[in-house]
Amino acid sequence: MTRRSPGGGRLRRRLLTRVGPVAGATVAAAVLVAGGGGTTAAGSESDVSFAALEGAGPTGLRLGPPVADTEPGEAAAPAFPAEPPAGAGDWPVASTVRRLDLGSSDFEAWIARSSQGGICVLLYDGTQATGVAPVYAGCSAPEEVARGAAIEVSEVPGRPGEVIAVGVVPDGVTSVSEVLADGSTATSPVSDNAWLRVGSVPAAEGERPNETRGS
Repeated sequence: MTRRSPGGGRLRRRLLTRVGPVAGATVAAAVLVAGGGGTTAAGSESDVSFAALEGAGPTGLRLGPPVADTEPGEAAAPAFPAEPPAGAGDWPVASTVRRLDLGSSDFEAWIARSSQGGICVLLYDGTQATGVAPVYAGCSAPEEVARGAAIEVSEVPGRPGEVIAVGVVPDGVTSVSEVLADGSTATSPVSDNAWLRVGSVPAAEGERPNETRGS
C-alpha cells in the first residue's frame, strides 16, 4: 500500500508491527499515522484525555505470545506480547490496554498508553494465520499524543482489495475525515475515542486524519 505520513511533519513509525506468523506469500502492510489537526488545535499532553482508557471489563485480548494452542476448528483468540521483543522500543503498556467499541463485528481494536508516553491503537482484522490471531499495533510519539494515533492496513490475507484504517482520538472529537487517493473524502464517526474506515481506497499520500469537535 502507499506509505503515508502526517502532513507537515515527520513520518511517525514509533511502533508498527503485526505479531504472529502470516499465512501465504502476501504480507499485510501497515502504516502508523500520528494523525489529527485540521479543525482541531493540538493541546498540551496535560490537556489530553481518553475516556476509553478508563474502561472496565474483559479486553478480549490475550497478552502473551501468539501461540497456536487451539483445537482443530476452534477460533484462536487475538494475542499480543505483554513485553516488547528486543529492540522494539516503544510498546503498548499491557496494564493500560482497554477494549474499544468499533461498532463492527468484523474487527476488534484496543487502546493503550505507550511505554514512551504516547497513545497506542491495536487492531485485529479478523484473519488468522497458522492457528493464531495476529494483532497490528501503532503508537504515536509522546509529543503528538494530542493528535491520537491510527494505523491503515491493506493486502490482508483473506480480504483482497480491502483497506482498513482504525484510530484513536482524544475526548471531544466527534468525527474524523480523510482525503483518499482517488480524491474523494471519507468521514468516519468517532465513538469511544475510536474511528474505523473500511473500503477499497487508501488515504492520499501525505494525508492525515482531520478531527472535528462538537456536533
